[in-house]
Amino acid sequence: FTSLRISSLNRHMKTHSDEKPHVCHLCLKAFRTATLLRNHVNAHTGTRPYKCSDCDMAFVTSGELARHRRYKHTLEKPFKCSICKYSSVEASKLKRHIRSHTGERPYACYLCSYASKDTYKLKRHMITHSGEKPYECYVCQARFTQSGTMKIHILQKHGENVPKYQCPHCNTFIARKSDLGVHLRNLHSYMAVAIKCSYCEAVFHERYALTQHKKTHKNEKRFRCDQCSYACKQ
Repeated sequence: FTSLRISSLNRHMKTHSDEKPHVCHLCLKAFRTATLLRNHVNAHTGTRPYKCSDCDMAFVTSGELARHRRYKHTLEKPFKCSICKYSSVEASKLKRHIRSHTGERPYACYLCSYASKDTYKLKRHMITHSGEKPYECYVCQARFTQSGTMKIHILQKHGENVPKYQCPHCNTFIARKSDLGVHLRNLHSYMAVAIKCSYCEAVFHERYALTQHKKTHKNEKRFRCDQCSYACKQ
């Protein structure tokens, strides 16, 4: 890495360090730089300081704004493949594309010989080992390892009952637009006064995030005997 500015070099050098001195006062997550912390806190508070000059959209980070403008307005694809005519809005997508030329599969499963070009496909593959089925059909409650398999099931088995509206923030499907509005207000609207988790010190400004967080405490044995090693859930 080389740079014309010492500030850029200093920022780059932090990527080689494990030091994370900037701590979020809301969730205690730590970051390498003040900029990363500021972007993170903006996500907590719902602050979107980066406004698009071509439409009414606003974003938490400058990177999100730049990506939005390329996708929606300028249609610029600055990241170009040196081997073929492929070009991309994002550097990460170009990097993944180049692996289709090189055959590189850097993300390997530690349980079998499978390897992937990207982390998403590896994560999806790992579910086949765990037996986990995180995707549930909202009509018959059948469970699936992959969201694509679940969607095919819904179309084939319950096509006539498929609701029109899907929540943009979670996997909930809702039949009526008015009910979607209620769902968004109740679960996904920003709350100025944060709600504290009843099991730990974490706080949230969105009810859905709190609900999902509480699931991580589901199997905890929080009540311990002070005379022996016995512990129980309730």
